[in-house]
Amino acid sequence: MNSIDKAFYVISLVLIGGLVLLAVLQAAGVLLLTDLGFPCSFRSVTGYFCPGCGGTHAVCALAAGDLAACAKEHAFVLYTAAGLSAYLLWNTLAILAKKRGSVKIPVMHFYTAYIYIGIAVVLIQWIVKNIVLVIHAA
Repeated sequence: MNSIDKAFYVISLVLIGGLVLLAVLQAAGVLLLTDLGFPCSFRSVTGYFCPGCGGTHAVCALAAGDLAACAKEHAFVLYTAAGLSAYLLWNTLAILAKKRGSVKIPVMHFYTAYIYIGIAVVLIQWIVKNIVLVIHAA
């Protein structure tokens, strides 16, 4: 694993760990993640969704285990969670296999294409949400 992969591995571990902690706290009833009450200033001014609109609701839905609602609210959150989970799981298996000297599993590397795909997901979701908003307003 090179230094970028190691850094991305740690970031993945922290983000997925935080999401798991949110899910556990929500399931235990300690934390209620339904409506955090932060209005979008972009939408308040323009009437249109911003590229990040729905992100908080998507994280709440993901923490509750509702993947369909997460994808509907903001697909980027689901894309990120799935990508980080796959990266983390694959590289953890590769590290464990290397330590045990068993079957060699190649390391999954971080590529900037993952970021470009994420940007495309955000832009497509933003455009589609606003097209639907305009159609329903008419």
